[in-house]
Amino acid sequence: MLELLIPILITVLVTLITTRWTINASKEKGFVGVDVNKLEKPKVPILGGIGILAGFVGGNFALIVIDQKFTGIITAVLVSSLIIGFIGMLDDVFNLKQSLRAVTPVFASVPLAIYSVGHSTISIPFIGPVNFGLLYYILIIPAALTITSNAFNMLEGLNGLGVGMGIIMALTLTLLGLRGKGVTFVSGEMALILAVSLLTFLYFNKYPAKIFLGNIGTYLIGSAIGAIGISGYFLTALAFLFIPYVIEFILKARTKFKGVSFGNVNEDGTLSWTEYPNSITHVIMKMGRFKEYQIVAIIWGIEIIMAILAFIFQITVIKL
Repeated sequence: MLELLIPILITVLVTLITTRWTINASKEKGFVGVDVNKLEKPKVPILGGIGILAGFVGGNFALIVIDQKFTGIITAVLVSSLIIGFIGMLDDVFNLKQSLRAVTPVFASVPLAIYSVGHSTISIPFIGPVNFGLLYYILIIPAALTITSNAFNMLEGLNGLGVGMGIIMALTLTLLGLRGKGVTFVSGEMALILAVSLLTFLYFNKYPAKIFLGNIGTYLIGSAIGAIGISGYFLTALAFLFIPYVIEFILKARTKFKGVSFGNVNEDGTLSWTEYPNSITHVIMKMGRFKEYQIVAIIWGIEIIMAILAFIFQITVIKL
């Protein structure tokens, strides 16, 4: 584990430096958004995902140097992440159509599909190993990456929410991966690097946020979690980790995916929602008078429960 100190240090430094630069550059170029969950409605830089991507890439480059035997899988995950990051950047700058945003992550699945050739068997809980053959490469991998990347974009809008969810997921995959060997172990290392990058970025994104994730950040976190989960054979864990996002999908589907996650700001700083819930955040707002950071903490708590279930089912049913 000592060999991970260098990748971790590089991840922290690159994320810090790049995020600070992004805050200043975004303000200068006008890439800002309004923080609607605050009474004063401050303008906040929106391209924060650049810092996470830079830290994740930098840390994994260092990991390649240390562990060259698994260059293939690390490169596949990195290329997928870079493609998603590019798509997210295009969305932040050009505001792509929703239909286009939904399908473009399919292209990011190509590197993972190529790397996975010859490994098309999935262990399904209570059923056992199932070889999906060609369907694994042309359907399951693209679908998994598309779902995970788009899911993160739905449940966002509160300071620190998406980043915290990503940290919980990444740490869960870290614990699962570091228990294994070979590709599974390396996937755990990549998950740890992602978690470190997100933890570093959380300093800037926590309430009150100095910078937002932007679409580059939401797509990146979701796709990186998905890519690592696929490469490490953690599909059962992914299913549990994304349960809150399944619920969010159902709520958003009622609005034809035009619903929002933020609320109406009261004079005391609490958030409220009087209409039918568009999001899990609205469900919580209707349960009491909570401030933004309290709502975020409640959703993090729900995700921690999902993470515990994910870990238990992955190691007991799948016996990873």
